[in-house]
Amino acid sequence: MPESQSNDHEMNRTIFSLSQDKSQLGQVSVSVINQYLQLATEQQIATDYLLQSLEIHPDYLNDNSHAISGIKFQQLLSALISVSKDPLFGLHTAQFVQPSSYSVLGFISMNCETLGEAISKIPSFEKLVGDMGLTSFDQEGDCFKISWDCLYSNALVCRHMIDNCLASWVNFAHYLANKKTAPVKVHFCRKPPVKLQQQEYQKLFNCPVLFNQRTNSIFFEKRLLDYPLHHGNKQLLNTLETHANEQLNAMQKPATLIEQTEQFILKNLFSGLFRQQDVAESMGMSAKTLQRKLHAEGVSFQQILDSVRLNQAKHYLKYSSQRLYQISQQLGFSETRSFHRWFLKLMQKTPGQFRQK
Repeated sequence: MPESQSNDHEMNRTIFSLSQDKSQLGQVSVSVINQYLQLATEQQIATDYLLQSLEIHPDYLNDNSHAISGIKFQQLLSALISVSKDPLFGLHTAQFVQPSSYSVLGFISMNCETLGEAISKIPSFEKLVGDMGLTSFDQEGDCFKISWDCLYSNALVCRHMIDNCLASWVNFAHYLANKKTAPVKVHFCRKPPVKLQQQEYQKLFNCPVLFNQRTNSIFFEKRLLDYPLHHGNKQLLNTLETHANEQLNAMQKPATLIEQTEQFILKNLFSGLFRQQDVAESMGMSAKTLQRKLHAEGVSFQQILDSVRLNQAKHYLKYSSQRLYQISQQLGFSETRSFHRWFLKLMQKTPGQFRQK
């Protein structure tokens, strides 16, 4: 292999390694696990054996302040889905959602004044529930759109988690607003299931459910954001948020040099102020010092930049309808063709080919 190709291959391998290292699945609150286990128990699945095989003691699951690793959670879900033989296992778990299913976030939501305020708390505190995915908001016409992007690596597990997430959101919104929050429509990225299963989706969501879509999303009428919640208690809300922020602070680990570099690049991609010199100045060091310290960590600045850009590029191509020139601008490229060449070099396919797949 020519030296230039060998270097490119090594750089690509490092980039993908960085991407994978960032997605070690984190932690998952016990409250999440119990929702799945409730359905498993109803289906008469011997959960004790599955838990024992993963070295999870049943008594450990009695305290919602506990958490397990995301890797174990993914393994547990994979086993439950397999043993259950229920093709809609994730969807059916939504019937067991309750405030405690969302850890302290559930009780924060209960004490908000409006449904919109409750929804707005999700991105700030969803990490307390777990590192399973990311929530985002958008507006489309007269609709408010709430989407969830699952971060797990097992495609089958991911599909059931998405079903659980969206169906649980709708059921919990019904609970908060006395069943006056029917969605306008629901979108899933997955391929359409058989007709009988589609009818189950339709029955649960009570609205049109579309498959083969770009995002996993629920669409509500905007007016519902102002719907008053009658459980609200402002004083208790402030207390709960203080407690939640303390928990978040306790979970935070000091960012490594690589993580600081990634965060700075991500924040400044669109502005164009993400070069090595910009990052170094933000950390109070010279570009050469930053380069030397990154080298000691076994990575170069260019590899980190490519890793951040690649993660963002794949996300935009998979989950947004933005045109290529818009995506290239978001990623800090001066020209669309530069983005095209760069993506082709790293992925061995064009952005258009990746999006179609």
